[in-house]
Amino acid sequence: MRSVAITLMFGCSLLPFGCTDGDGGTGAQTSNGPTLGTTVAASSSSSGVGTTSDGSATAMTTPTDASGSDSNATLTGTATMSTTTTDATTGPGTSETAGTTTDPSSGTDTTMGVDPSTTGTSTTDASTSTTTTTGDNTTTTMGGTTMEVPCQVVQATLKPVIPNLMLVLDKSGSMVVNPSGFWDHDSDANTPKISRWNSLYNVVELVVTKFNDKLNFGASLFPSKFATGEYNANACKVNANVEVAVAAKNGPAILAAIPAALDVSLKGGTPTSAGMIAALTHLKTLPADQPRAVLLVTDGAANCTMGAIPPPLFEAYDNNVHTIVTNAFNNDNIPTYVVGIDTKNVVSPVAMDGSPDSTNTYAKLNELAVQGGKPKNNVNEKFYNATNQIELGNALDAIIADALSCIIPLSEEPAKPELTKVKVLGVEVPKVVDCAKENGWVYTNPNGPYDAIELCGTACTNLKQSGKAEVNFFCVPN
Repeated sequence: MRSVAITLMFGCSLLPFGCTDGDGGTGAQTSNGPTLGTTVAASSSSSGVGTTSDGSATAMTTPTDASGSDSNATLTGTATMSTTTTDATTGPGTSETAGTTTDPSSGTDTTMGVDPSTTGTSTTDASTSTTTTTGDNTTTTMGGTTMEVPCQVVQATLKPVIPNLMLVLDKSGSMVVNPSGFWDHDSDANTPKISRWNSLYNVVELVVTKFNDKLNFGASLFPSKFATGEYNANACKVNANVEVAVAAKNGPAILAAIPAALDVSLKGGTPTSAGMIAALTHLKTLPADQPRAVLLVTDGAANCTMGAIPPPLFEAYDNNVHTIVTNAFNNDNIPTYVVGIDTKNVVSPVAMDGSPDSTNTYAKLNELAVQGGKPKNNVNEKFYNATNQIELGNALDAIIADALSCIIPLSEEPAKPELTKVKVLGVEVPKVVDCAKENGWVYTNPNGPYDAIELCGTACTNLKQSGKAEVNFFCVPN
């Protein structure tokens, strides 16, 4: 079995990944071959072919260091190609370096790189390597195997951009009030019930730990820790600034800022609108070219309408939350994922109970999920409705997996954007036209600048699994 590794370094002065020939782009090549050096790793010295003042080749021997490497193996030139061949039966093989020579009579450089627009033909043949450039095509033959010569970047392993995600969490008194605030969290009637807040805390802990290096998290509570259980506006308090601003590796900060799992002293109404406003105000201060999203978790219908007084403050549904979520998605490209905790598909009674009258919370959350731009793929149930902690954990896992980005920024634009190749999990991904309908990849800006790509469909799913993609740039078709 023979393995071949090729590294190419092109001196391209005009374009980030452009390739030019040695005589100003005419395509002319001299007949003098490039200087070749040969290093045999198994021996204690290396031999090569040098160049005399009249351009002819001469043999030379150079010492090696204790590791067997050639201390004089590096040659300068417009282009350098290093080739290492390893044979399983003989051990380390030969290493060759090809550089640039100059014919004293003409002063013309001979290089291994050619501008694809030229029409000249150049062939350099050594005992183990042949490089052929014809018109706009360049190949290297190694032991009978033909390989395309790529541009400056042979294989760049790139990672997707990290999204910014705000957790907007319902901390109302109904999350802990006994008995309605307790549930069968594990679908086991033989184990004690726990509070809904206990389950939410546990799931948030798992999520921010599992995805701590893949998403930047922040957290906003509604109502705030300062809300009371009184039947007045004190039950609707929300901090203008979020409890935890979005930041990298923010899991521990979030767990420290929200009430503890066993805290049963939570109080207040359901000021969903105020909680969303605080979260969105913060997200809008973050870069718009980095994905931003809200994950809203609630166990009840929105109330605490701004400007209202009791009883409408609590007994009337706050429709403002729908406008807030809709505008965030349509105007600011900030989607909202909606999670309901044990939400029943029923219409509430007319009663002085602190919950909006004649309201179907299930229907309202369905509507909100569609307006937020990230509904669940279910004909009848568009929000993620969890009836126990297991379902709650699965819902947050699915949402965060969806929120992971499939956009990969490129540090520099390729000189030949149409020749870019992308691989995920070792499999080449095709370039497509419609990312919403096809499996493959597209440039985020189809007409340039070509500074980012987006993976689509199954390719996006595979990227989220692997966390990286291999992006290859070429100067010539391959």
